[in-house]
Amino acid sequence: MVICKDTTKLPESFPVLIRKLTLAEQDNDPERFHYHDFCEITYVQSGFGSYFINGTEYEVEPGDIIIFNQVEPHGWIVTERVMEVLVLTFAPEVVADPGSSSEDEYLKPFFYLGSHFQNLISSTDYRTAEIHDIMDEIAKESRFREKGYEGMIRSDILRILTLLIRHYEKEDMTFDISLNDKKRSMKRLEQAIYYINSHYTEPVTLEEVSALAYMSPNYFSSYFKNVTNKKFSEYVTMLRLNRVQELIMTTDRTVTSIAMECGFRNMSNFYRLYKKHVGPLPQRRAAKCIDRMSASVQNPKGSEQECIR
Repeated sequence: MVICKDTTKLPESFPVLIRKLTLAEQDNDPERFHYHDFCEITYVQSGFGSYFINGTEYEVEPGDIIIFNQVEPHGWIVTERVMEVLVLTFAPEVVADPGSSSEDEYLKPFFYLGSHFQNLISSTDYRTAEIHDIMDEIAKESRFREKGYEGMIRSDILRILTLLIRHYEKEDMTFDISLNDKKRSMKRLEQAIYYINSHYTEPVTLEEVSALAYMSPNYFSSYFKNVTNKKFSEYVTMLRLNRVQELIMTTDRTVTSIAMECGFRNMSNFYRLYKKHVGPLPQRRAAKCIDRMSASVQNPKGSEQECIR
């Protein structure tokens, strides 16, 4: 899994964006996750697929709704040719009321990550159809931008958030967290992920990354796995292996030089991890190694040295 930050930019003047997207099966990449610094509500209009969030796979069908909070890594795959979705994204401050705690109340469904929480709201819940209708209204207001459209969109978003709260109350969810604490923890995790993605070729350690997040190593390790469904060491290893694969397929360099550049310091360990997580080295590399082994009759030491690269 590779976790990247979504590059989508919300309008600065009024940070709300609603889009109809067509997700194609040919673009499936189950190992690439992304996160963003805004809230997202996705309505599945047609097609079938799966979303992966916090170690849980949610199979979706038309009429289902998936919600994502800030800094919640997630990915998706389409299980038939295409899946069409209506995506509403907005910054939390859109629903903020200065001098009031209403923001905390409305945004609780986006920040509660208890063991029983479900990001999926099934089409069998009557509220999903109502939420879709409201999203259509937001799309119309965004398109025509008549006088007062921002206030209309804000009120529509608050209606959606109220329906979400009612849904989760029906599911007996108890929102017993400090929303500000959750936001701070997620922001710290975002900074840690950015650092890992930028320094994975170096001997990055759990201790230094957890210090960046202002967490103890044990707490960070547990928190990181809860959000990404991977151990810290596994995530770093996968980043390195993905980069190794890219360089193997696009350059003629030796495997040894590539592995070393990507952060592996022990070749025996590298080959073991590559075989476990990726599989055999590409045929082009294997063929070269066989050719070099054949040359051992004239220069056994030299060819042996080449083959372990």
